[in-house]
Amino acid sequence: EAVKTVPHNTRTFWVHAYQSLVWNKVATERVRRYGIQPIEGDLYFKDSDSDVHVVTDPNTVNISQVVLPLPGYTIQYPTNEIGDLYREILAADGVQLSVKNDTEESSAKGSYRKLIQQANKLKWDVVATNEEVNSNSSTEKDPVVDAARFTFELESGCYATMMLRELMLTTLSRGNGKC
Repeated sequence: EAVKTVPHNTRTFWVHAYQSLVWNKVATERVRRYGIQPIEGDLYFKDSDSDVHVVTDPNTVNISQVVLPLPGYTIQYPTNEIGDLYREILAADGVQLSVKNDTEESSAKGSYRKLIQQANKLKWDVVATNEEVNSNSSTEKDPVVDAARFTFELESGCYATMMLRELMLTTLSRGNGKC
């Protein structure tokens, strides 16, 4: 009863945040276990198709087509160990999002997000002087020898911080910790 005193929009936000939490846990584990190549049992969208399909031949699907579900009562789960992982996480949390509930905010339709998303219109340049960096920043004027400036576009549901983290981890691992 106490939860019902919370505004509807807040309760809906909680459900969406939980769906994203589960998606992030599963996506992390999916990449940790299998890397960034399609595997049998993954879900994917064909280029001109809006229906989700199950990967039966990984050689015919590109990783950019692979999707993972945000849990809900209208979605299909992967038919491999990753589908089992969804069930384990939801069960451990005592959540059953695969059934439509009477209350709208505790009933999530679900949807799909791409496992790997490429940035669009990616551009970068090196900014070499303090003046150039500080003139474009509203933060403190720290001394900077060199800096990189990135501009890009991401689809809805993608976060710039994750894109930059992956970029920096790749750059740092190639350069022994030095950009």
